[in-house]
Amino acid sequence: MNPLSMTASTADGSILVTFEDGQRATFSSYWLRDNCHCARCRHAGNGQKLYQITDLPAALSVRTLSAAKATLLEVVWSDGHLSSYAAGWLADHQLGATARHARQVKPVLWDQGIAADMPVASWPALLADPAQELAWLERYTELGFGLLKQVPITPGAVAEVGDRLGFVRITNYGRLFDVQSVPNPTNLAYTAVGLAVHSDNPYRNPSPGVQLLHCLEAGAPGGDTLLVDGFAAAELLRQQDPAAFELLRTVPMNFRYSDAQTDLRARQTLISTDADDLLKAVHFNNRSADWLDAPAEVAEAWYQAYRQFAQLLLRDELQLVFRLAPGDCVVMQNDRTLHGRTAFDPNLGRRHLQGCYIDRDAMESRRLVLSRTHHLA
Repeated sequence: MNPLSMTASTADGSILVTFEDGQRATFSSYWLRDNCHCARCRHAGNGQKLYQITDLPAALSVRTLSAAKATLLEVVWSDGHLSSYAAGWLADHQLGATARHARQVKPVLWDQGIAADMPVASWPALLADPAQELAWLERYTELGFGLLKQVPITPGAVAEVGDRLGFVRITNYGRLFDVQSVPNPTNLAYTAVGLAVHSDNPYRNPSPGVQLLHCLEAGAPGGDTLLVDGFAAAELLRQQDPAAFELLRTVPMNFRYSDAQTDLRARQTLISTDADDLLKAVHFNNRSADWLDAPAEVAEAWYQAYRQFAQLLLRDELQLVFRLAPGDCVVMQNDRTLHGRTAFDPNLGRRHLQGCYIDRDAMESRRLVLSRTHHLA
């Protein structure tokens, strides 16, 4: 519950707020002025700013400060502008380490034990009930993957799912792509060999945020799906060997894909973190790794760290193994949940998946829009 009242004072160019529950927060003057939501500062319809940051005075200061109404902080700035801030809004936007950490959307790390409680939903049920769709999207967001069942077993259905959850991204593979064994394949995915867990397309900038794989046929022996939480493996590496983690976080690898019509290249780290040192992305693909463009004195240690991380990803206890049935569609956060498959025998049956890519922000937007009006039980 947000604090209902507060007191305020100024000190060293900042505003100090004490809420009725005893919490204290410090806000810089410039930060508060830039977060004024009055009609002169923000468009009434879309909330976008109506001014440039350079429109504000360089030497901004507080002329008068009042919290006499207790629930509303009113500030008159040195340029004469009046801003008002509700106590609840200020409480929700505290900038202390504890408050900032609490606002982060934190992943729920998992291993093979997730098999007993996979994020599974019926596709027809999601189409019919926004609350069920939101519940599934919330679990997907926590875990980095989800499984949809009863998707129509028709070619192109995966793109319809992609356009519901976000917007299908067209690549050199097309709007959607077929994963099946073919003669003269341009990618190992189009063979019957087993594939170690990996993220897709690290040679793109940016890499696809979300991958969908929809099963149309599953008659061939083998071809089981493998998933690994790349964040769980990265956290294990950080705990076991911080120096190795730091190398993979700071020294980028070159990735490349090339065929007769395409030459894609990107340089990125295997592990990425944000400004608060929280995991942001894992990009791992042995097949698409090109060469390490790094100082010679770093290379040996980097490769040792690379091997350590690869060994962690192969651990049985980290791998979720399951078999997709026709109508199943697995949805994966491509820069977190690594995927692979066991080998299959195309001479004893057909295995046919169709896939597509969408961007993470569109899928997150879908979740946030649904959360405005539908709430989890």
